[in-house]
Amino acid sequence: MTIVAPEVLRLSVGELRQRPFGQMLKYMRSLKADRLLLPVEDENGSALLPILKLLASVIPVRAIYLVQSDLRLQQVSRRETAVSLLRLVGASLASRLATARARRKVSRLLREVRITVGKASGRRIMYLNANLWFGVKAGGSVGHISGVVNALSQNGYAVDFVSCGGRLLVGEAARYTQLNPPEHFGLPWEFNYYRFHFNVVEQVKKLCIDHHFGFIYQRLSIANYSGVVLSRQLGIPLVLEYNGSEAWIARNWGRPLREQALAEQVEEANLRHAHLVVTISDVLREELLERGVAPERIVTYPNCIDPEMFDSARFSAQDIAELRNRHGIHGDAVVVTFVGTFGQWHGIEVLAQAIRQLIDDHQDWMEAKKVHFLLVGDGLKMPDVRKILGDHAYGPFVTLTGLVPQHEAPLYLAASDILSSPHVSNADGTKFFGSPTKLFEYMAMGKAIVASDLDQIGDVLQNAIRLTSKESEVESEAKGRVAVLVKPGNPDELAQAIRMLTERQSLRSVLGNGARHLAIERYTWKSHVDAILAGARAVNIL
Repeated sequence: MTIVAPEVLRLSVGELRQRPFGQMLKYMRSLKADRLLLPVEDENGSALLPILKLLASVIPVRAIYLVQSDLRLQQVSRRETAVSLLRLVGASLASRLATARARRKVSRLLREVRITVGKASGRRIMYLNANLWFGVKAGGSVGHISGVVNALSQNGYAVDFVSCGGRLLVGEAARYTQLNPPEHFGLPWEFNYYRFHFNVVEQVKKLCIDHHFGFIYQRLSIANYSGVVLSRQLGIPLVLEYNGSEAWIARNWGRPLREQALAEQVEEANLRHAHLVVTISDVLREELLERGVAPERIVTYPNCIDPEMFDSARFSAQDIAELRNRHGIHGDAVVVTFVGTFGQWHGIEVLAQAIRQLIDDHQDWMEAKKVHFLLVGDGLKMPDVRKILGDHAYGPFVTLTGLVPQHEAPLYLAASDILSSPHVSNADGTKFFGSPTKLFEYMAMGKAIVASDLDQIGDVLQNAIRLTSKESEVESEAKGRVAVLVKPGNPDELAQAIRMLTERQSLRSVLGNGARHLAIERYTWKSHVDAILAGARAVNIL
């Protein structure tokens, strides 16, 4: 939502949902504006309109407008708000019934054993992404999904990519099938996921009438076990991609689920019935073992990159100059960049603290070196970033771009000199389980990296410079190194590392070359998919 008054205020549903319901209503009632704009960013967004119109009716504005995809404005009448209420009630009832139905089905699945299947027949496979996505598609998941699908295609498989999020960066070799979301969404929000689950099963069953698939590869998403249902009905293997517990993420990084136990049971059903589980870190492998997944059913390989897409050589000096000009960045600036979705684990607030420290304590140095911070993305932590940076958020040293399409990310990285990966530890004390896609994309771009020395990040970048070394010794130690590692959550060390890399252009070059060499040697999606296929052969489903 965009509120137009003397000043423009942008509200995201995601940010509003972080507030308790009463506080959210009080906040929205406090807003004063002339116009309120409701943009529909993609075909899936129309399902949100009843909810958006009702939320908009709470805000005291003179007029509410719907912004169509072609930027036409359509005024929303009070009558439409009433119709939206009826649609919301109907969708809410349907979603509650779907949730109750899922509870019964999942309970039964948890009592049943995994079906025995033969080897996959034929070379047609289905990649199923049953995640409800809205708006600009960005972040590591886009690169991961596209990378796996493309690498499977390059291995000679005919891949049907089935998703409701668009084609993403998937090549034309894969056939894309659009999953249609429910026509309208209801409340509570999470119940829509269960309704969508049953929609997915019915839509994919129709696809299977005309095509035989050797196996289903599903990226696990919250409250969805459609791959399990289809695997059992069709008698074909299920390969499940597990990037961490979505139920855990909701409890610790998002808004707690009303049906936390049911979401956890759905995950258990997926893990129980998958013939092979693919994960991205040793921490997640240990978790899977603790949850009862047999070691022979687990394949572990970090996230990876497409070495042709993430290659600075793709971009000319003019491409880079034009992007810098677009954002008002001097051609001679030393650009320090972060790309991400501003999530709980990304550590973007730590980077903001380091930026604020450098501006406040070393402004003369910043000006002399023409240092500029380019923060690409948006998300949950954006309000914190703006608060930490204060007036500097829109000053001469910082650019906040907002979300950009994923295909533009390589150009932003190519236009940079230093790339920051300031990830932080889990607040509940559990091990950091992630495999940040951005880390491998940074490496492939051949740029100097400053990153947190945290679990897999530290393991991948273990041949790194650490700030315990005397700065006078850094140059002699640089040969073969791939990054600078700092303590997680420490803005002082992060600022120190940025200063060191800014001062040493030759060091940046050595680190960048080492990082790209390592990425090409070990972390391409071909290597990732080769490991998956080897795991499938080991359990006799391929």
